[in-house]
Amino acid sequence: MNRLFHGRAWRVAGVAPALCAGWMTLADVAHATSPRHAAAPTPATVPVMDVPTLLSQGPSLVGRRVTLTCYIASASSGGAACSAFRIDDLPDHVNWNGSVPLDGASMEGASLDRAQQMCGDTGMHPQCKAEVTGIVYDPFGDMGVQGKRNFELRDARIHWLALPEKTTRTTRHR
Repeated sequence: MNRLFHGRAWRVAGVAPALCAGWMTLADVAHATSPRHAAAPTPATVPVMDVPTLLSQGPSLVGRRVTLTCYIASASSGGAACSAFRIDDLPDHVNWNGSVPLDGASMEGASLDRAQQMCGDTGMHPQCKAEVTGIVYDPFGDMGVQGKRNFELRDARIHWLALPEKTTRTTRHR
């Protein structure tokens, strides 16, 4: 009986370190994959393009965040247009090379306010040159309309290229 007990005890003792090693490995894996200790995700690069490029590649960009270089035009409370103009534009003639609507309901408030103040008409004004970052959306595709493609940007934020950035320093006049 003693021999039987000692034989089983040695087998258990031989298996115990292997079980402990396996347990530690599982614990280490669980610890490494827990959300608190997961490695920070690498930021996805946001492609920068012009309006005609977005319009031609739109189907492959739906749902992705992009940055467009354009002129802001036709700004109102409902949104604005991120527009490209042809080189042969003449004064008092709108010669669009493409336009992407910016959804006013989801646009950053400060961007929409500034757009309305400076870029309410359809002209190409130097102060309205901008880079707009947002998510490409196809409203017709979302409604199930086949063939018609119309792309817009949602959750848009405008970075004004022609305006100086605000400084945090304030001056007092006495």
